[in-house]
Amino acid sequence: MFIVIRKHNILLVLLVLLLAVSIFGLTYASGNTAPVSNIAYKPIKIMLDPGHGGEDPGAVSDYSGVREKDLNLDVAFKLKTLLEEFGYEVVMTRETDTLHYPDDTPGYTAKRREDLNNRKRMMDETDANIIVSIHMNKFGQTKYFGAQTFYPVKSNDSKKLADSIQNQIKQLVDPNNEREPQGTKQELIILKNNAKTICIVECGFLSNQEEEKLLQDSDYRQKIAQAIKAGIDDYFKE
Repeated sequence: MFIVIRKHNILLVLLVLLLAVSIFGLTYASGNTAPVSNIAYKPIKIMLDPGHGGEDPGAVSDYSGVREKDLNLDVAFKLKTLLEEFGYEVVMTRETDTLHYPDDTPGYTAKRREDLNNRKRMMDETDANIIVSIHMNKFGQTKYFGAQTFYPVKSNDSKKLADSIQNQIKQLVDPNNEREPQGTKQELIILKNNAKTICIVECGFLSNQEEEKLLQDSDYRQKIAQAIKAGIDDYFKE
């Protein structure tokens, strides 16, 4: 009887030890993996601003009547898709053909200003890492062509972003584009006193007949979106 009890006790002790080792192993494993699982991945957030909209057509082509506001929105949606496929989080100042203003706003000029003020508020309040505003250019003279980026002259980060996008536009869209990123002191509402990293991309000239035809081509606008996305990638790599 005494011998049987000892064997039983030995087995019991071994079972307790085995259980203790198992618990320790689970605890150790949990201790090693918990910090990783508890880290909330926060993607880079980008705000896209398709210029104009609604009653404000922006630049209008004298050749075909194509409106800047429509091209801006299309490029922005193409860019949004590319960015989201790569893991960026994207927000937009507009996703429809509208301006945003109070219902009692009188007249076109006041509505346009209210919309710009609203966009500026959105930019000020966003937690986006960068802001990219999409536009088309137009001059009185038809000889000018080529996409160009603009940034607030006092912002080094905005200059870096504008440089990165301009470089990729040259590489992927038009190697003959000799335009350089331009710092601006103009009193543009979206740039005025903007503490965020922001640049404006003028995707080309609707006043240049050859470039206007290109800008009406969906594949060409896709190429522009790809170049902007590549420039954004470069900005965050540096």
